[in-house]
Amino acid sequence: MLERKNIYFTWDIHYKCNFRCPYCWFYKNWEIMEKQNIYLSPQEWFFHWKRIFGKYGQVRIEITGGEPFLYPDFIELVKLLSSIHTIKITTNMSGDIERFVKEVNPERVSLDMNFHILFSDLEEFIKKVLLVKKAGFKGGVCFLAYPPQMDKIDYLSRRFQKEGIGFALAAFWGEYEGKKYPESYTEEEKEMMKPYLGDINRITYHLNASSPKGKLCNAGYKYAGIHANGDVVRCGPLADKIIGNILKENFSLLSQPLPCEADVCPTNEYINIEEND
Repeated sequence: MLERKNIYFTWDIHYKCNFRCPYCWFYKNWEIMEKQNIYLSPQEWFFHWKRIFGKYGQVRIEITGGEPFLYPDFIELVKLLSSIHTIKITTNMSGDIERFVKEVNPERVSLDMNFHILFSDLEEFIKKVLLVKKAGFKGGVCFLAYPPQMDKIDYLSRRFQKEGIGFALAAFWGEYEGKKYPESYTEEEKEMMKPYLGDINRITYHLNASSPKGKLCNAGYKYAGIHANGDVVRCGPLADKIIGNILKENFSLLSQPLPCEADVCPTNEYINIEEND
């Protein structure tokens, strides 16, 4: 086993979703992206992730998509994988949450619960979040600061906080009414968002879109992204630069940190830059 602590992966388990949010990375490309999907049984996936365990020990698997709960036998898959790795699931909470909390170990699994106001009823969503919290699962709610939704932030923040639910924002990366974001947020909007974004580096790279290019980064070495077909990349911005495939017996991460090759870092992958390590 290689001595390398705190390894984690972001796994786009499949490109399939029951929502059609206009701000989604894949909004206009779902049909194209779905062609990458592969569907293995929980036991087959366990075989591959057990091989990762044998090589690197316990890692953290952050499962996203698409909507993970739409993946066949997803709860059984989480139960198996969480016996050897820790799991974090990004979900719109439309799945069978009641069964999930009954069968999954909250000490091994956490959730990032995304509220999509166009497709979810707020009170029903809150009920599910409280069910998760009561069962002992860690996690909070994230809401996207999409321009037409900005006026909902204050109310949602107060509503979730009233229930003791953590509330965070994510900046919108994309185009709306001919303007590019996050560059087009006003200074007033940025100041309003900052308390919900967390640490200063998230403000730097996620909200202010500062470039990390050239900085030494552990992406590919202690972290990697996995596409739905098993292809592995250093990070999201380098999605076309494949460094291996998780399904291959000879898969391995890079042997050392390398300079960042990306112009921007839209998500939280900036935490792999050495200055934050």
